[in-house]
Amino acid sequence: MFKINGEGYEIEQAYIDALLDEEEERLMFGVEISGKQADDRTLPSITSDTLLKTGKHEIRKWQDIAGRVVEWGKYSKNVRKPYARFYNYYKNTFRSNFIYNAKIEFKAIDSKIFIKVQGLCDSKFNGTEIKTLSLKIETEVVFGWISTGAHITEELARNKLNPYLDADNFDYSVSPLKLSNGSVDMGRFDLKNENNEYRIF
Repeated sequence: MFKINGEGYEIEQAYIDALLDEEEERLMFGVEISGKQADDRTLPSITSDTLLKTGKHEIRKWQDIAGRVVEWGKYSKNVRKPYARFYNYYKNTFRSNFIYNAKIEFKAIDSKIFIKVQGLCDSKFNGTEIKTLSLKIETEVVFGWISTGAHITEELARNKLNPYLDADNFDYSVSPLKLSNGSVDMGRFDLKNENNEYRIF
C-alpha cells in the first residue's frame, strides 16, 4: 500500500535495479515504486538511483539486502549519497521533490523481499501545497536488472560483477543506447529464468 497523508493508494509496480559503480567500487541499488492513478490529481511514485550500496564480497545474491536499513534526515542533492524523490501527477504535469527524515527497510518474508518506506516531503497534493507530506509504503519488490555501462565483453562484465553478486545467476545482454551523435552498446544483467521487469501486482 502507498499511503500519502494517511490516504491509501494501490501499487502498480515495485522493483529494484542496480548499477556497478567502478569509481566507488560499489554496487548501487535503486528502487522504483509506482502507485495506480486514482484521479487526475494523483499518480504517485517514488524513485531512487542510489538507495543502498554494497561493497565487494558483502552479499552473494540480491535477496541478501534483507535486514538492511537506510536512514537520512536532511536530503542531499549529491546523487552518490542515499536519496529518494516523490513524484505526483497533477493536472498534466509531474511535481517532484526530495524525501527527508527517511527510513527505508528491507525484509524477507516467505522467500520474498519487501520494502518499507517512511518519510516526509514538501509537495502539492490534492491541489494544495503541503509541507511535511507524510509518505508510507510497504510492498513486495522484485529485481529488475543490473546496468554495467558501455559494453565490453561478457567475460569481462562477469568478472566485474562477481565480487558483488554471483554472476552465474544472471544472463548478460547488450542493447543500443541512442545518442544525438549515434548510439552506444550498453551491457546489462538480468536474473536467469525471471521476467520481473515492470511486474504488475
